[in-house]
Amino acid sequence: MTTLTTRRDLLGLPSHATQAAAATGTVVVVFQRFAADWINLLVPAGDPDYARLRSNVRIDNPLPLDGYFGLHPALSPLQPLYQAGSLGFVTATGWLPESLRDRSHFQAQQLAEAGGATGVDGGWLGRGMNALGPQSNLWAGLAAESSAPVSLEGYNGTIALQDFSTYDHGSVAGVGATALIESLAAVAGERGQALRNLSASMQAIQAEPPAPTALDYPNTNLGRGLRTAAEAIRHGLAPRVITVTSDDDWDTHVNQLSRHEAALPNFAAALRSFHDDLGERMADVTLVTLTEFGRKAIENFSGTDHGTAFSMLLMGGRVRGGQVLGQWPGLAQAQLFQNEDLMPTTDFRSVLGEVWGRHSQADDDTLERVLPGGYATRPNWLGCMT
Repeated sequence: MTTLTTRRDLLGLPSHATQAAAATGTVVVVFQRFAADWINLLVPAGDPDYARLRSNVRIDNPLPLDGYFGLHPALSPLQPLYQAGSLGFVTATGWLPESLRDRSHFQAQQLAEAGGATGVDGGWLGRGMNALGPQSNLWAGLAAESSAPVSLEGYNGTIALQDFSTYDHGSVAGVGATALIESLAAVAGERGQALRNLSASMQAIQAEPPAPTALDYPNTNLGRGLRTAAEAIRHGLAPRVITVTSDDDWDTHVNQLSRHEAALPNFAAALRSFHDDLGERMADVTLVTLTEFGRKAIENFSGTDHGTAFSMLLMGGRVRGGQVLGQWPGLAQAQLFQNEDLMPTTDFRSVLGEVWGRHSQADDDTLERVLPGGYATRPNWLGCMT
C-alpha cells in the first residue's frame, strides 16, 4: 500500500478532522523585558499629579486617546489602530497579591512567565498548550525568538525560530541532520517527539518556504520576531501561540526621554507592520503585551526606577479596542503603592486569562490550572475581547 504525503502533511497542518478545534486563531504574546515605563507610554494626562511627580521626564503633548489618557508621540503609528477599534489598553495591571510583587528583573520575569504558579511545572503557555491536548500541527507552539521562553516550558512541541531564512536542515560534520536527530530522539525520552517535530518542520520549510513580506520591519528582536510571526500565519502554519521578545531599551534608569525617543519608533513600527502585514488575517489574531513590572511613578531625575504596575496593549480583530480599560488608581501620595509606585488594580492574569480563554475556549477549571490564583477565570474578565 502506498501512502501519499500531501503539502498539508509536509507543513504540519491540522487535518480536516481537526480544523474545527484549531479555528480559534493565534495568540501572540510580546514580553517587554526589563520593565517598560507605561506611565510615559500611556500617559495619564488627566491626572493632576502626573506633572508633579515627573517634572523632568513627563510627556507634555501626548496624542489624544480618550480625553484622560494620551499616547507617547513616538507611538503615533498606533493611534489610528486605536481610533479604528483594533487596539486598546488595560491600565494599572500587575500582581494584586502583594506577596508576588518583586522588583528583581529576572525573578519577576520568571514568576510572570510561570503565571504566578508555585509548585507547578512549566510556564503558563506550556500548561495552556498541554491543556489543548495532543497537537497534530507541528507549528502549534512557535517561539519567534532565539530560544523558547519560560512561558512555553512544559510544552514539548515548541519550535524556536526567529528567522525562516536561517532555518536550515543542513548537516552536522558530514552526518545528515535527519539521521542525527532520529538517533538523538531515540534516547531522548518524552522529548524525542519534539526533536522529530523539529526535523520535520525544517524539511517542510525547506520544501516550501514562506513568502517574504514586502513590509519594512525594524531590525530589532521585536521586528524580526513579529516578521517571522506574520510569515508563519500568512503561510498557513496555523500556530496556536507565538511568543516574541521586545528588548527595546526599557530599563530607563537614566536619560529616559531621549532613550524613548530613539526606541519607541521601532516598537510602534514593529507592531504596526505586523498588523498591516496580516491585513484581514488579523481577524482571528490577538497580540498582547506584558512586562515584568512597571516603573516608579516618581522620577529619579532623568529616569525612573523599578516599580510595580504597568499597562498592557491588546491588538487584533477580536479586541474591543478604542478604549482604555481598568481602574486608574491615581497618583496622589496616598494612592501610591509604598508611597512611590503606581498601584495595581487589575491582576494581569485576568487579561491573559481572557485572551487565552477566548481563543482556546477553555473552561474556568482549565484556566485556573493554566494561570493559578483565581484571577484568570470568567468572573474576572474585563471585556477586552469578543
